[in-house]
Amino acid sequence: MMEDKSFAVQVKCLFCDCALEGDTEKEYVSGDMLKCQECEELNDYDALIDVAAEERKEIVADHVQSEIEKVAKNLFK
Repeated sequence: MMEDKSFAVQVKCLFCDCALEGDTEKEYVSGDMLKCQECEELNDYDALIDVAAEERKEIVADHVQSEIEKVAKNLFK
């Protein structure tokens, strides 16, 4: 039985790759622009979400591959 896993991804500036820290009181939506605290460039919300989703897919795929390798190794002992 697989354990319930959570895979968090940090949202990073598309220009300087620093972690973005938005206003915790505000809920961001499609079309919003988030200003980077480091380089002050404006980041498109939709692009940030797309990049973060791709990064999370890669992390999950790597985890699944690792789990499959562990199971396969145990099967052929």
